[in-house]
Amino acid sequence: TKLLEKHLEHLPDLLHSADVELRIEAGETIALLYELAREEDEDYEGKDIDSLCETLKKLATDSNKHRAKKDRRQQRSSFRDVLRAVEEGDVPELTIKFGTESVIIDSWTRKKQYDAFCAVLGSGVYQHLQDNFVVREVFGLGAPIPVGAKPAQKITKWERTHYNAAAFKALTKARSKHRDKRSVMMNGD
Repeated sequence: TKLLEKHLEHLPDLLHSADVELRIEAGETIALLYELAREEDEDYEGKDIDSLCETLKKLATDSNKHRAKKDRRQQRSSFRDVLRAVEEGDVPELTIKFGTESVIIDSWTRKKQYDAFCAVLGSGVYQHLQDNFVVREVFGLGAPIPVGAKPAQKITKWERTHYNAAAFKALTKARSKHRDKRSVMMNGD
């Protein structure tokens, strides 16, 4: 916890940087450190949490016009998650789908790992999630699924259309019967 305290002491200063990416990284790192600290002590609050939460709230609702609209949107989105992490210990849950599989990002540690892989691998991250043993091991996916073991082929458009038509017809008949019963009950026949 002393190591976390040491780093948490300096990170809030970076939240005032002019660079939006540095502010976001600092905020996400603070959330990560709070997550790690709360693994040791569930009630961990750190020093001067009120001031930190106030700064995070300002960043989560920043509307300065001298910043680009995209940067403001990105910053507000990120700092809403960071604020919830610091105040409530909440973690943004994200599901990454690739091929027939998916990875659930359910902690700040996992999010930072995924972000690092995205930065290094770029658009090839999905291919590596499917085939790369090391990347799959990091995310606990097991061995890659062989190409021949992919799920059975999807139903054709013709089959889907006929299935939907039959379902629609059955629904229409059921509604018609229900309407007939209601009219009998209302008229008292």
